[in-house]
Amino acid sequence: MKRRGGLMVRAALLFVLLIPALFASPWFIAYSAPLPDVSNLDNGLPGDTILFAGDGTSVLADLHTPGYQHYDESLSAMGPILPEAVVAIEDKNFYNEPGIDPAGIARAAFIDLREHNTQQGASTITQQLVKVRLLGNQPTFQRKLTEALLAFAVERHYTKSQILEMYLNSVSFGNSATGTAAASSIYFHKKTSELDLAQASILAGMVRGPTLYNPFTNWTVTKARQHEVLSAMVDAGDISQSNADKAFKEDVSPPNHMYPPMNRVVAPGFVSYVTSELKQTYGSHTLYSGSLRIYTTLSIPLQNIAQASISGTQRDLAWRNVQQGALVALDPTSGAILAMVGSANPGGSGGQYNLAVWPPRNPGSSMKIYTYSAAIASGKFTMTTPIRDSPITVRIPGQPDYRPMNYDGSFHGTCQVQACIGNSLNVPAVKVEIGTGIPNVVDMARAMGAPPWQQNPDGSFSNNDDPNSFGPSLTLGGYGETPLQMATGASVLASRGVLHQPYAIFKVVSGGATVYEHQASTGQQVIDPRVAFIMSEMLTRDQNRALIFGRDSQLVIPGWNVAVKTGTSDSFADAWTVGYTPKLAVAVWMGNPDWRQKMTEGSDSYYVAVPAWHRFMVQALPIMGSVDWGAPPPGLISAWGNYYLPGTQPSSQPGATSSGGGGGGGGHHKKGGG
Repeated sequence: MKRRGGLMVRAALLFVLLIPALFASPWFIAYSAPLPDVSNLDNGLPGDTILFAGDGTSVLADLHTPGYQHYDESLSAMGPILPEAVVAIEDKNFYNEPGIDPAGIARAAFIDLREHNTQQGASTITQQLVKVRLLGNQPTFQRKLTEALLAFAVERHYTKSQILEMYLNSVSFGNSATGTAAASSIYFHKKTSELDLAQASILAGMVRGPTLYNPFTNWTVTKARQHEVLSAMVDAGDISQSNADKAFKEDVSPPNHMYPPMNRVVAPGFVSYVTSELKQTYGSHTLYSGSLRIYTTLSIPLQNIAQASISGTQRDLAWRNVQQGALVALDPTSGAILAMVGSANPGGSGGQYNLAVWPPRNPGSSMKIYTYSAAIASGKFTMTTPIRDSPITVRIPGQPDYRPMNYDGSFHGTCQVQACIGNSLNVPAVKVEIGTGIPNVVDMARAMGAPPWQQNPDGSFSNNDDPNSFGPSLTLGGYGETPLQMATGASVLASRGVLHQPYAIFKVVSGGATVYEHQASTGQQVIDPRVAFIMSEMLTRDQNRALIFGRDSQLVIPGWNVAVKTGTSDSFADAWTVGYTPKLAVAVWMGNPDWRQKMTEGSDSYYVAVPAWHRFMVQALPIMGSVDWGAPPPGLISAWGNYYLPGTQPSSQPGATSSGGGGGGGGHHKKGGG
């Protein structure tokens, strides 16, 4: 039955060739009326979505459905070699035939009749295009006849160059590659125009049978097919025999010269973050098949430094049972996400998640940046207000009394506010929090883009709870934050109180037209610029950290003025460092995804998160360029080397305190803190 069907098809096509008047007959007109419309043939196939870095050229990811990769490219962009090779081996009469090959069909029909079987192929490139894009590959008499009729219609509607371009963009090369651009990228990691003769002839030979000529499984057969392609190109006058011989001898064998298919993703955490946003806007189908071009904000140099810093530190500290890490770097002037590391160790515990954005983690004392921002803004506290570091008991109705302790288990007398935050003393922070009002601290964190998360009994998280529902452990990190949120909060202080919502997508292009572009804005002034300035003053002064961290510690970046705050959770599962300049805001988290798995004793933020943060800042700051913190904003009172909101300045010079605030004391080099 199969043989008779093939012979009938050949005979029918031969009959068509012998009676050309048939195509002007009423029968042809009636038959062709319901045929597919070829005028839309050039609309293109579903294509991959490509994500680009902030430089507009570096590819971060290729998003596509499983088993299918495709990118359209013009015939001119393909270069001459691969198109010539395909024409030579697939349809040498392509430029002279009317859509079908009369001589080829006659020859194939004669041989088939003689051999009593279907031995010869006779489809032209135009017919193959019709088959791929319109009809499918069912071996029936009606399909073959329809294919021939449509081939004539295609030839009348398009030029030969247009037909060849559509065909080369549509044909399968196996291993998920549809079209020349995907094939060149998958097999040789090159653009089509960069292929040499040996590589192009391999690909051209695969068109007839991608499975049969799969170079990764049938190299001997693939090589024999390459010889056929090169011989066909010599016969067509495209190349000389010496060039053919040279190409055949060239080593393009896998895996050293032809690369197994791979889907490399740069910055997987960032890519997953962007992909999640795109799905919400465009849906999965358009995202993976819409040929979108997504231009993001990511800086490749900063991302590489960030990943090396986080992964390198995790490896160095594995002996401390540090399993993971994450980092987010923002541009405070715009909110652009410049770097995002979702995992220090993708193969380790929790490595499958983007830990830069979820789940919320205990921020430890890094949460104090919101406590002290609210305190300064309230007017109840200044940077030199003396706070007694002494035992405190907070009574909470229905709960055990809350008795916070400092990280080192000691008390340190009286300290100025700037030294209390610099040395990350817990007891003074709770006193300042209560004096400011816990709801006010919650509101400050929310205003700065870092709403604290409460964990519900069922394990889920919520961040829109009543501010009065938070307890005094808030300032010590008793509620969750993410690295993205902490970087956002730091960016507000870096930009003098202006919140620029973080964003990762700069532009989306579809079909050559821009369908979305991020609009730059002046941001939202969420806190008083004078408060932000005072906070930065307190967090940049090295003497404010001297009691606990010592002078010139790893919190200092030589040659740069940088604000910084550390944080360690009570469970020793989380270690943080959050720092910023006017050009760069960075949050680093190191620790264990399972909070029940503690780091080793003494593994506080200084020994765990600070090294990663320091590594990053030392290399990143020179890339960002010189930093100008600017003059104090109008309306600040400067007195005795400190700054005050109007009406809050002391009547006399504040005295030095035991913890080194106001320029005195310190230097114990304990190198530890919450």
